[in-house]
Amino acid sequence: MNIGTIEGLHVIFREEVLAKAPPAYDGLSEYFRDVRAFFEVLSVRFAMPEYGVSLRPIHGNELFANANSYLLSDDSSYPFYLWLPTWLGRFYLDPERVPDECPTDECPTSQARLIAFVWPWLGFNDAYVQDATRPECWFGVADPQPRDPEERVGTTAESIFKYFRVESTREDEVDGWLTGGFRGERIGCSLDGRWCLRRVPLSRLTSYYQVEQNIIRPLAEKFSELTVAPAATSAIDGRPASAAAARRSSLR
Repeated sequence: MNIGTIEGLHVIFREEVLAKAPPAYDGLSEYFRDVRAFFEVLSVRFAMPEYGVSLRPIHGNELFANANSYLLSDDSSYPFYLWLPTWLGRFYLDPERVPDECPTDECPTSQARLIAFVWPWLGFNDAYVQDATRPECWFGVADPQPRDPEERVGTTAESIFKYFRVESTREDEVDGWLTGGFRGERIGCSLDGRWCLRRVPLSRLTSYYQVEQNIIRPLAEKFSELTVAPAATSAIDGRPASAAAARRSSLR
């Protein structure tokens, strides 16, 4: 056995890693600070219905992340442990569809119908997406159809973030938007429905103008466009919706 390992795990700190850790931490901290500023800008702009709809975040000030704990081990099926998130994100809905006196996260998904999302990604270390050449922002609109008709948007957003599989569920590209569907039975969750998505390099989001033109305007306009789709069809591409989704018309 190598004196520096036990069952293949390091038991001492490596000098070369220690030398790189402080500047690496500083750089990543600056990245997370930019992520915070980015989402603060989105919150202000999405609150204004300039492009046909206003959008309110789900989970308040909390960001979704693919790493949010510091366990030494767990029972996760993910193929490797992550202590720093490579994905961060927020989800949004139309506040006009939230029932009176209902907390945003408790709004039934069937009532909200559409959920927008914005996810910055470092561009690597994802088991289901090929590494990108540079960090990206994924954004789009989902028309989710959970099998539980009483499911709340907070739960649905968590499922979308966890089970989104663009490479295996992508079907088409229309006007610069990738489109596809959730495949609940195939990937072991209870989520069906449709989605549309765009991917933009973070290097194209370095000014207020770029964020407005590349994220805020196209996402809000797409969301507003999809709100007029009949409840019996998918808002994304007009395909017939599931029976559960079709029953939304009685809730509107």
